[in-house]
Amino acid sequence: MRNVVLLCLDSVRKDTFDAYARRLDGRADLSYEQCRAASSWSAPSYVSMVTGALPHEHGVHTHDPYVSGIDRSETLFGDLESHRALGVSTNVFAGSPYGFDAFFDEFVDITEAHRFPEGVDPVAARSASDRSGPAVYLDFLRTALSHDQPLYSLANGVTGFLDTVSEDAPIPKLFDDGARAVARTSRRLIDDTDEPFVLFGSFMEAHTPLRDLRAFDQSLHAASNAFTTADRTVWELMEATEEHREFLETRRELYGAAIDYLDRTIADFVDWVQANTARETTVVITADHGENQGYKCEDGLVRHKSSLSEGLLHVPLLVVNPPEGYPETESKFVSHLELPSLLAAMARDEVVDPTTDRVVAEHVGMSAGPEPTERLEYWDRLMRAAYDGSTKYVWDSLGNRREYELDRDRPCWQRRVDDENEAQREADGSSGDEPRGAVPDWATDRFETDAIESKRRALKDTDDGPTDDIDAGVQDRLEKLGYV
Repeated sequence: MRNVVLLCLDSVRKDTFDAYARRLDGRADLSYEQCRAASSWSAPSYVSMVTGALPHEHGVHTHDPYVSGIDRSETLFGDLESHRALGVSTNVFAGSPYGFDAFFDEFVDITEAHRFPEGVDPVAARSASDRSGPAVYLDFLRTALSHDQPLYSLANGVTGFLDTVSEDAPIPKLFDDGARAVARTSRRLIDDTDEPFVLFGSFMEAHTPLRDLRAFDQSLHAASNAFTTADRTVWELMEATEEHREFLETRRELYGAAIDYLDRTIADFVDWVQANTARETTVVITADHGENQGYKCEDGLVRHKSSLSEGLLHVPLLVVNPPEGYPETESKFVSHLELPSLLAAMARDEVVDPTTDRVVAEHVGMSAGPEPTERLEYWDRLMRAAYDGSTKYVWDSLGNRREYELDRDRPCWQRRVDDENEAQREADGSSGDEPRGAVPDWATDRFETDAIESKRRALKDTDDGPTDDIDAGVQDRLEKLGYV
């Protein structure tokens, strides 16, 4: 039996990863070049990655982002009962606030104010206090000094305070979004574990809001100290992409710098894992989904709202130290839905082929976050995608259908075939009423129910929203990420 480490980079698309993550690429012994995420935002995507089920099957989506009703036996971790399941996460949707921790033997949430989980969480301490003003800080100081780990507790207080006061200051961010804390905590969990383990880790540095970080390679971007992507809402950007061209270009530069930073941080962690684990350890690196960057081939869309573009679904999938017998490069499609069986096989030193000629993906609703001022039904529609060779079919719960051409040598690129057909119809005088964008039976047959029925069922099970029944600290984190 070997150890398995699954590292997920939130919002990292394949083309930008290829350009900036050279260290991880150099350490990889296997690359799946055509990996597709199962969904386009965190809550459903992470659950699909560990269950092998689509969102309409496992039930975690925009209308109900809580992980409930899924037993550990239905996940990757149930397939590896001989392994201790460890988790460290900076993503609230892949964390204890939404029930994701239930799959693990030991799970640690990392936040900006709680980078040292051995110590007191300042936000939790503040919430528990019935005092206000300076007295709250005195309460925390007393709690920290009386804690079993006073130094870690004080460190949490200091870093949390500095992170808050520098948030709007015209200086680069002092601290990352938790990447170093995830790596440090993961090392501790591994050191404390004697039996075989499967470790899950998530990293949020490439997720908006983006601004300069003191540790970024400054040659990779031209963002001022005052620049932050939080200055434009996703709806502003998508309403008039051309008007925000300079803003979007700076955003893309910071996005690349963030991935470069992740590359450095995670490469160091991978080196440590390979040097300090007694058993053979396989490390798998991927992303829960990508990120739309306002490109023309993405219809000017930004972030990960209501889209199944290649920028969102085409993600990296690298493997460091797989069992002997795997190829160095695989160019056929592989879906995140195959991750549970692939990782379980690797943990058992087995060789399997997770690739296929056809894959599918789905999102149910527009993802968490502020709603648009108009066309809510459109933005909140269910969407599905199916791939076959160089063709992608996309259809939704409103009856829309589209066909896209792909280029395997151009990651994250797509071209809508309808655009070419429209030009041809204008040239030959066709009425435009001909059926177009038909979705083949093999694609629709992959889903248990049709798009309209699946959307109806999802709305029937609607939860009150992503901020229902969560504490103030999580609420604050969701606001910073643009989900509230």
